[in-house]
Amino acid sequence: MMQRRQMFQLGLGLGLGVNAWARESLVWQERSLLGFGTTLWIKAAHTDAGRLPQALDESVKTIRMVEQHMSLFDPDSALSRLNRLGELRQPDADLVSVMTLASYVSRRSAGAFDVTMQPLWGLWSMHSQSQTLPSPKVVLQTRSLVNWQAMTVSADVVRLHTKGMGVSLNGIAQGYAADKVRAVLQSHGVAHALIDTGETALLGQSPRAQDWRFAIEATVPSAQAAPVLNTHGWAVATSDDAHTVFSKDRVHHHILNPHTGDSPTYWASVSVIAPSCALADALTKVFFMCPPQRIERLAKAWGVGVVLQDKRGNWLNYSPQHRT
Repeated sequence: MMQRRQMFQLGLGLGLGVNAWARESLVWQERSLLGFGTTLWIKAAHTDAGRLPQALDESVKTIRMVEQHMSLFDPDSALSRLNRLGELRQPDADLVSVMTLASYVSRRSAGAFDVTMQPLWGLWSMHSQSQTLPSPKVVLQTRSLVNWQAMTVSADVVRLHTKGMGVSLNGIAQGYAADKVRAVLQSHGVAHALIDTGETALLGQSPRAQDWRFAIEATVPSAQAAPVLNTHGWAVATSDDAHTVFSKDRVHHHILNPHTGDSPTYWASVSVIAPSCALADALTKVFFMCPPQRIERLAKAWGVGVVLQDKRGNWLNYSPQHRT
């Protein structure tokens, strides 16, 4: 089970300091469930307490539908069938939407994000079980199967054009699920919520009638305090080198550079703040590949905020000057 990567204790309680508006007008309820290999959590408020259970029930169903289409652990999921058969006709609209966004990020990032990384991930995972490292030759051979441009993605068909290719949506599906749940809650009149699917989407304010604020988990021990973020309603996604490792020294981990086949060495943790949680989720991997001197330029190009911790424990925090 993955541990929580963002710390939500700031401004969540309903104790002292909650103003009269928050106490008298809004009713808060929450749901927790297991999904995407972690504990998921939805906390939402409504002026009509009778509408909240239905909104939360539909939110849970939405998460389960995303899992049904995009899970690698379920052999009957749409994604598993795509990887097994190399083709999926009349694919679900959510799967097409996610893969279309993934292709867009891949194109704009020159392939720094690539959902066809699954063969490389499988190679490293297999070797980690025997505590060995794959040879450079085998890594190179496996990299030949990684190519986001060797896919067709349309409303009619999703097709992998090279035998042995495989897709993983682990780097974007959790953020997409958070976006979907946010839309479901809004359709039920919910204006204040925190949706944690492993990545975080937000609505309105916290139970303290304040902006949602988060302390990012420090992956590397540091004398510097971890940044506290006010996201101003934007979504937050985090990737780090600590939770799925392929070597004891954490040099090799689950975040892999599509161009080298190995883990990038600049960062221990990357958090992206963006209007869309799916976009933030994908961009954490793009920023992981980015050297320090290019971070600010890249953040400006995407119009997002980014908080990074390097391998020595130092923090870099860049927030966009203008938000919509």
